[in-house]
Amino acid sequence: MEKKQYFFTKKERPDFYIMLQNQCHITAQSISLLLQFLSDRQEPLAEEIEQCEKRADKVRRELIDYVENSFITPLDRHDLFAVSRSIDDVTDKIKDLKDFLLFFTYEPTEKHVEMIRLIEQSIYSLCSAINEWSGANPDAFWENLVKAKKNENQIKRLYWENIDSLESTDLPLKDVIIMREFSKDLNSLANKIGKAADRISDMKIKSIK
Repeated sequence: MEKKQYFFTKKERPDFYIMLQNQCHITAQSISLLLQFLSDRQEPLAEEIEQCEKRADKVRRELIDYVENSFITPLDRHDLFAVSRSIDDVTDKIKDLKDFLLFFTYEPTEKHVEMIRLIEQSIYSLCSAINEWSGANPDAFWENLVKAKKNENQIKRLYWENIDSLESTDLPLKDVIIMREFSKDLNSLANKIGKAADRISDMKIKSIK
């Protein structure tokens, strides 16, 4: 029987906190690249976003390998998988938004740009929370986690405003549908960040019981 090939030997396996930090870092890089891509539709930027998604998948596979092949894990395996998956979902959605912009050659509204900037703030706060996980200042962890979630309602409000504005628009039907779908996708991305923050919070609470 062919032996399973692991990403790491026992001595080489990295700390899973570092892998979660790496995932968050890639996600933050992706959203910053997307903001650049809104104003500069250059192919290299689109390719960088694509490569971020691939790097994030690799880090996630490494984390899964680490958890599955560790006799003891510092936290519940299911929780580790769930947190990693939720971060990966955010990165995947950013890549999907880039694909949407390319496919439809869509020019986002000012409200869309505002939504993406708020999303960027939330992702960076999520990264800061992960960085503070095992730090000496637990308050910094919780403060950053709150910041990661606080923009969710504001983004939802902007989403509603975008949809409401369609009633008085004279855009062709196709453009109306494209604008509505992009608004919905941005709101969905904000929800995914909120879900990731909730899962990180739950995992942290379990770790201090």
